[in-house]
Amino acid sequence: MSETDITSTSDDAVDQALSALAGLEDQPLRDHVAVFDAVHGALQDRLADTEG
Repeated sequence: MSETDITSTSDDAVDQALSALAGLEDQPLRDHVAVFDAVHGALQDRLADTEG
């Protein structure tokens, strides 16, 4: 996934979390889990912020 593949969501926190996925295909597969975990955590935090 390149940076141009990531569409803006109009939410800076979400966009920042998703930007971690850019270039992931160039990283070793063993590193993907940590990146996915970090993105998932950031998105969960953002969702919690919207719920109050």
